Amino acid sequence: MPDREDPGPPGRGAGPSFLGHLAELRRRLIACLVAVALLTVASWNFSGKILALVVRPVLRLLPEGGSLFFAGLPDAFSVTFKVSLWSGVILGAPFCLYQIWAFVSPGLMPEEKSKVPALTALSLALFLAGVAFAYFLAFPITFGFFLRFSSEAMQPLLTVDRYMSLVMSLALAFAISFQLPLALTFLARLGLIDAAFLRKRRAHAVVLIFVMAAILTPPDVASQVILAAALLALYELSVFLVRRQAKAAGRAQAKKTGAFPEP
Repeated sequence: MPDREDPGPPGRGAGPSFLGHLAELRRRLIACLVAVALLTVASWNFSGKILALVVRPVLRLLPEGGSLFFAGLPDAFSVTFKVSLWSGVILGAPFCLYQIWAFVSPGLMPEEKSKVPALTALSLALFLAGVAFAYFLAFPITFGFFLRFSSEAMQPLLTVDRYMSLVMSLALAFAISFQLPLALTFLARLGLIDAAFLRKRRAHAVVLIFVMAAILTPPDVASQVILAAALLALYELSVFLVRRQAKAAGRAQAKKTGAFPEP
C-alpha cells in the first residue's frame, strides 16, 4: 500500500509520510557512507604525506630528532587506516552536508530551498574552520600543556595510535562545534527561537557550553577553555545573525504589504 502524502506545515507543500522520510534518510545516509568509503580508499595512497602533516604540531614541541612510535604490530596499519578514514570524511564533507540539507529542504519554503547550496557551502566552511582552528591553535596549546609535565624522571614516549585518537577527537569536536551559528540561525528561521530568547538564555548557554567543552575535549584545562571560548564567541555571533535575519525578514514582509518596517 503506497504511503499517504502528508500536507506538512501550512504553505510548505505536501510531503511524504513518516516511512517515506525514513526511506529518504536511509538512502542519503547510504550515499554518504559510500562516498566516504571511496574517498578513504583513494586517500590510502597519500596516507604517509597526510600523517606527516598531522604529526607536525607535536613534533615541533619535541626535542630535535624526536618522533612518534607504535607499540604493537597492528598499530601502524591502524593509524594508516585512521588517517585515510579521516581524510575521507573531510573530503566527503561537501557531499554529505549537501545530502543533509537536501533531506531537510522538502520542509522549506520555495525561496528557502534555493538557499540550500549556499547553506551547504557555509556549513562546509564552518566545518573546515573548526578543523583549522583545532590544528593551528588547539593542538599546539593542548600538546604543550601535556608535555610540560615531563621531567628527567618522566620522559614522553608518544605512540602514534594514541596520538591519532587524540587528534581525531579534538578535530571532530571543533568541527562540529563550529556549526553552532548555522544551527541556531536555522532554528530561528523555523520560528523556534529568536534573538531575545538567545539573549535571555545567555547564562544557561554559558554553563552548557563549558559542560560540552569538558565532555568533548581531553581532560586538560587548555583545550576545554579554548573550545569554550570559541563556542562563546560563536554564540554571540549567532545572536547577531539571528537578529539580522529577523530584521531582513521584517523588511521583506513590509515590502510585500506596503508597510514601513521599524528601524
